[in-house]
Amino acid sequence: MAGSNPTGKAILKASLDLFRQDRQMIWLPFMAAATAFVTFAVITVPVAVVADHSGIAIFIALAVASVVATSSTLIFNVALCFAAADRIEGRYPTVGGALGQAWQRKGAIFKWAILSAVVGTVIRMLEERLGLIGRIIGVAAGLAWAVATFMVVPVLAFEDVGPIEALKRSASILRQRFGTVARGGLRFGFLFLGLSLAAVAVMALGIVVSIANLPLVGFPLAVLGFAALLGVAMYASAAGMYMRTILYRFVTDRPIPDLGVDVSQAFHTR
Repeated sequence: MAGSNPTGKAILKASLDLFRQDRQMIWLPFMAAATAFVTFAVITVPVAVVADHSGIAIFIALAVASVVATSSTLIFNVALCFAAADRIEGRYPTVGGALGQAWQRKGAIFKWAILSAVVGTVIRMLEERLGLIGRIIGVAAGLAWAVATFMVVPVLAFEDVGPIEALKRSASILRQRFGTVARGGLRFGFLFLGLSLAAVAVMALGIVVSIANLPLVGFPLAVLGFAALLGVAMYASAAGMYMRTILYRFVTDRPIPDLGVDVSQAFHTR
């Protein structure tokens, strides 16, 4: 049972405690989201206007935009891994310093973004062309891809490998040394899911109150709920990369924070 092993809880606590020392890093997920949105819009909107519903042109624009947006997002996520590593090793990370380290990995990040875009396109094509069976296959394939790539970001940050090697390395880490990685991830997800639902409830209440002719009360509530939801998402994204960095460093026999438990129980060879 998940509750019988304290390691997953300890990893979650260590990840949050570590990130609290670097709260300025929460700007990285905000910058990632803004950069991805702007680059996607800059590439696709002009093509959609000029192409006059040309399917091929729009498809190419979407593919290029997907690669560029994914690359920009990965740069910021890799930067979070470097920031976590710096903090673990006793240094004081900065946003600029972390981004500088991530930029040095831009080649590997761009190649991974291409592979990720190809896989995503194939999954979408299966869903669109095979009806219900395609949607089932798409869900299964998407889940398998998410699991296999769970450790890809720290691998891209700390190992000099190409995209295929990064995928194999990530899958190998989970397959061969798997234990409470899943528990830690689930604990993390449920924690922030609860906070997200609370924020959504506040936002929904604000909308309902506004519709009930009380906009002076409802509108601020809705804005507050939306801001809280955005903040929770960004915090979860940043702290999640700290957690993956801790897990990666344990697997690769590098120093990690003191979790207060026997961390060797966090992974079991299979």
